[in-house]
Amino acid sequence: SEVERVQNPALGAALLWTFGHSYQNSTSSNSASFLENFLVLPLCLHKPTLDIATHTNPSSGLGKFCEKLAEKREELVAVHERALALRELTLSSIGFGVRAELLHIDYSASNIRSIEGKLPVLSDRISPLLKGASRFGVWFQRVDIVEVFKALRVEP
Repeated sequence: SEVERVQNPALGAALLWTFGHSYQNSTSSNSASFLENFLVLPLCLHKPTLDIATHTNPSSGLGKFCEKLAEKREELVAVHERALALRELTLSSIGFGVRAELLHIDYSASNIRSIEGKLPVLSDRISPLLKGASRFGVWFQRVDIVEVFKALRVEP
């Protein structure tokens, strides 16, 4: 089905790697927290939310993205519900990423690090998804984790 083609652990791992890579290369080499990774798929796999992200200037930041998302209040409120609904897919994607040597879990720091390298060549159809994941990596890195969850109205 169409849902299974989009919501699969291989694609999820590619999005998480892209998110982490952008996070790490933004302004520091810190890794994204384990919890922040659970926001990536709910944001990127929802077309209206993804469209807002890809049409927001990367330098504008998470605040501007949330401001645009809040124009459709139900979209901002729905992020939390999507995060809950996609927990299993996110966990499967993390597992796939670890097995494929794209991701490394630092259990002591509760972080997930994107392993340096490049993703294999992927379909042009997922370019917008990767662009969105990259934006979220940059934006999340710039603010404290508490502010990320607060801005998106998600309870960790």
